Amino acid sequence: MVDSHFFQSERDEQWFVGLTDGPCETQNLAETVTDPKNGAIAQFLGVVRNHNDGLSAQAVDYDVHPELAMKALKKLAIELTSVYPVRLMMVHSRGLVSVGEASVVIAASSAHRKDALSAVADAIDLLKVRVPIWKREIAPDESHRWLDGHSLRQD
Repeated sequence: MVDSHFFQSERDEQWFVGLTDGPCETQNLAETVTDPKNGAIAQFLGVVRNHNDGLSAQAVDYDVHPELAMKALKKLAIELTSVYPVRLMMVHSRGLVSVGEASVVIAASSAHRKDALSAVADAIDLLKVRVPIWKREIAPDESHRWLDGHSLRQD
């Protein structure tokens, strides 16, 4: 992945996090986390589906607080790479993403599959709770509704 695809990104030797306008690029994700010492690469693509809670949808408009989102993504990447011996990347969309397009991509590489798979699974679970990103679902008739999120408060 080329950094020019992102309106904000940050990297370290073990991780890369970014925010992109519109759908996430899904090609060549493995290149971001490839490491000659690692033999496993796990990937997750979160794509917009055509329904939610029994209602049809044609797109989701993601509202992001860039500074807070990047701070949370970076903190999460540091945490996950301290728990798992992986190279990790996490990217999330801002703005309109249509059905079938990716709004979040996560990839991890490790020496063995268990760490890569676990890091990716934990990354998406924690990202959904900790990163300030809000979803406005767009229906086929162009009506919309804000979807319930998670509180960022710890108390």
